[in-house]
Amino acid sequence: MTTTTANIKQALPPSIQATMALGDDHAIQIIEFFDGTKAIVESGRAIDQVPATPGEVEGPPDAGKQASGERAGDGDPSVLTTDEQVWFRNTFCNGAQACLQGWDWATCGTDRAVGFGTGIAMVGREGSHNATLFVDMWQCNGQECFWVQNWQGTVVPGHWLSVNTNAPDRKWLRWRLVGAGGDTQVSLAAKY
Repeated sequence: MTTTTANIKQALPPSIQATMALGDDHAIQIIEFFDGTKAIVESGRAIDQVPATPGEVEGPPDAGKQASGERAGDGDPSVLTTDEQVWFRNTFCNGAQACLQGWDWATCGTDRAVGFGTGIAMVGREGSHNATLFVDMWQCNGQECFWVQNWQGTVVPGHWLSVNTNAPDRKWLRWRLVGAGGDTQVSLAAKY
């Protein structure tokens, strides 16, 4: 299964409400989307920095749609970042409705409309280029429904990025991590 950008429309850029640097590549930013939905974006260095924002869980619903890439290339897989993958699983996957660990890309979404959701992505430090984390919301205009890409952020190899989305009028959410490379391990968790 691969991800596609067909039927995804680009939203207006979010406005930045506040930014706070916590030091050494660890930062928090509060943003507001065009429709009034707010999000908290947090990033930090894998293993060294734990999240400052809480990851609230409403309760464990049935798992939403999930998929991740398979390793590309020849030779033995890199074991350089096994400790990062274990750290991510122990730190972010406990209590998550979705937790994926694969190669190059990963996608997961909510299994129902929610008022709050957090997507957390990590790219292994063996990666040679940045990946992008996208947050999409399902929108309906009359009889037409489509995904709207509301936010995107860069995930640097060896780092994680978290975005907490608050949707006052409950929305279906989807998180997409793309572009890490076929020989790079990725992780993606969703809490809602």
